[in-house]
Amino acid sequence: MEAAIVERTVAEILAKKLRPIVKINRGMLAEKVRGLNGSDIYTLYTRTKPKLLKKDRVTKEPCLFDEVVKVSVVNGFVGVDYESCVNRQRDREDKPVDFEAKERAWGTHAGGSLLTHTPKGETIERKYIAFKPQNHLSTHYEDIKGNEIPKEQLVNFLPVPSPSRQKVEKEVVWRTYKVDSIVSLAANNLIWQIID
Repeated sequence: MEAAIVERTVAEILAKKLRPIVKINRGMLAEKVRGLNGSDIYTLYTRTKPKLLKKDRVTKEPCLFDEVVKVSVVNGFVGVDYESCVNRQRDREDKPVDFEAKERAWGTHAGGSLLTHTPKGETIERKYIAFKPQNHLSTHYEDIKGNEIPKEQLVNFLPVPSPSRQKVEKEVVWRTYKVDSIVSLAANNLIWQIID
């Protein structure tokens, strides 16, 4: 990720919020999340690289974008239990409270909301944060130079989510964010700016 783009994103964050800023590195962030003993509300500012299909789902034309970055601001909960969240939603919908989460297909819980995973064929362990989004405050897509790409140009290249097994009317959304994709986060009237 280009340093100028990250600095611009952080500057946009800071222009909107006047909160004390704490500078931390990604290792410190991972340890903070590992040590959570309950839930906290966080706002995450992320830059992720979505997986794109090689061909348009409808026209079968090849994708014209080499690399795309999804820039998101989302708030929600860190430190909550997925299975419990789904069962609370099932209870609200007067459905049996018998949901059991399957074993993760990838990654290992490393304490709190921290997950670790070493992709097949790689030797470096990656760290992720388990996160229950509540509100997507903003999302847009950019090319690698920081130029915005209208979502309409990408929609047929973005994978369709697989169906949920929660059996609820209002799905409990659950995400894992790679620690490396987090630019900044806010919680408890502080902004943590990632410095590495």
